[in-house]
Amino acid sequence: MTRRRAAVAVAAALALALTVPTAAAAAWRATASAPAFSLSTSALAAPVTTCTSKPAVLGLSSYAQISWSPITDATSYTVTATNSANGAAQVVATGVTATTIDITGSVLTSLLASVVRALLDGGTVVITVTAVTQKWTSPPSNGQPVVLSSLVGGLLGGVKCQN
Repeated sequence: MTRRRAAVAVAAALALALTVPTAAAAAWRATASAPAFSLSTSALAAPVTTCTSKPAVLGLSSYAQISWSPITDATSYTVTATNSANGAAQVVATGVTATTIDITGSVLTSLLASVVRALLDGGTVVITVTAVTQKWTSPPSNGQPVVLSSLVGGLLGGVKCQN
């Protein structure tokens, strides 16, 4: 073989080796499927609340009724009372499935002393609602301030919405 033929033969062998897949090259080109899963990105809307003062009936104390429209996909609601003066917060109720809750003096007296003190000192307690699912919690609703219905009514446990 001449030198030139040998060079052509080596060049042809190299070209063939680079274009024909070998077992190692085939392994690099193999594909595998990954398991599929769904990614959930969602959020619950914050409830929009309203407050209605309910008058005393038959000697019972007046109370404030907080209501809200249902939030799609919410399984329950959490109601929180916050002292407007110092920010102390206490959960009033969890697992609420209705879209209204009555805020009475007895409900508020079971809360933190600082929340009750805010009412007695003429401050306000702000009621907020959050929607809940198994995976998500909404931002808090707009706040609804409640105050003692009057000095005497307040001593009897009466509260009302602050206008």
